[in-house]
Amino acid sequence: MPDLDPRYYRAVDRFDALNAEDPNVSLVNGKPQPKELVYARRMSEWLLRLEPDAPETLRLAARGQHLMRWHIPRETFPKDRGGYLNWRTTLYDFHADAVSQVLRSVGYDENTIARVASLVRKET
Repeated sequence: MPDLDPRYYRAVDRFDALNAEDPNVSLVNGKPQPKELVYARRMSEWLLRLEPDAPETLRLAARGQHLMRWHIPRETFPKDRGGYLNWRTTLYDFHADAVSQVLRSVGYDENTIARVASLVRKET
């Protein structure tokens, strides 16, 4: 496993704190947990199973890709394919912006922030 920058841990803590505010829940071992917090942790675990030496930028993107997703509910868009695609595109930008704010707040440089945001937007 590569050495991770201390900023990585601060960013993950911030992602988790934000996702812990999710009013939606998933049951984990019979106990309700904030849905997006559960999802983010699962994505991090899954990434490390697939790629134990994943670069820090990919780890950050995996952890933050659904950051505060409940802020833009699917129900706020038309119930057709166009509405669904518009919702997804809107979410990509929302998540990338939210992740970028967190990364900036913990001191990441703009190149790293741009790379993570690009991954979250599913651009590359």
